[in-house]
Amino acid sequence: MALTMNMDSAKAELLLRAALLDDASNVAERLAALSAEISVDDDGEAWISLDMDLWPEGKDSPEAEAIGKMLWLEIEWSSTSGTFPFAWPGLGEHVDKTKDYFRMVLDAYGGQKPTDNA
Repeated sequence: MALTMNMDSAKAELLLRAALLDDASNVAERLAALSAEISVDDDGEAWISLDMDLWPEGKDSPEAEAIGKMLWLEIEWSSTSGTFPFAWPGLGEHVDKTKDYFRMVLDAYGGQKPTDNA
C-alpha cells in the first residue's frame, strides 16, 4: 500500500512556520515565527509576514526558503508592525528561554499577575 502525502496549503503553512522556528535564535524570533501571517495559494506562491519588532530586518530564513523550494513555492516576504502582545518587544532578543523572557516582562510591568481580560 502506497502512502499519499495529500499536501495542501495548511500543511505547507505549518512546514514554513516550523522552518521559521528552526531559524529563530531567541525568544523574540520564535514569537515572530509563531505569530507570522503565512498563506499559500494553489498557484505556487506563498506569503510570509513577520513582525518587524520581533524578527530583525534583513534576517533571512534559509530553512523556510529551503522548504519553499521543496514545495515548489515562490515566497514573498513582508513585515508588519504592532502585532506584538507585550510592551518592550526587544526584551526577547536577550534570552533563549521563554520563562526567562516572561520573568523580564513581568518585572517590566511592575510584577503584575497575569489576568483574564475575557
